[in-house]
Amino acid sequence: MSTRFLSSLMQTTRINRVVLVLGVMLVAACSDAPTAPAPGIDRVAAARVMPSVTDARVRLAPSILNVAVRDRVVHDLQELETALLNGDAQKARFHTRLVGTLLTDYREQQINVMSDGADVSAIGLMLDAVSTVIDVGSAPVGF
Repeated sequence: MSTRFLSSLMQTTRINRVVLVLGVMLVAACSDAPTAPAPGIDRVAAARVMPSVTDARVRLAPSILNVAVRDRVVHDLQELETALLNGDAQKARFHTRLVGTLLTDYREQQINVMSDGADVSAIGLMLDAVSTVIDVGSAPVGF
């Protein structure tokens, strides 16, 4: 009876060793994965552009005539503010590009009848300032 117990214990120990080795290999493989957060944003530089982002959200974006575009731009500017406050560079880049693309498309569609062009251009200038802080490279096309 003790021989059976010892053999099952030895077999369990081998299974534990195999599981341990596989676990170590999995952890080593996952450590190379790009799961780490992207480098943060310079908080001082973000604080410098924050008033322009807030101004764009509160004063400029509500003057966009197209309701769907206006609501989306206001939402994304709010998300951009949150990302800048939290130092989330990836989220800030995403919303900067998204707002820039939205406004570029809106500008192209409304080229002849655009009465809110000055406000849209001012939002584009704000995006250009933010893009230098978050290293987008350059402002979205059209700004």
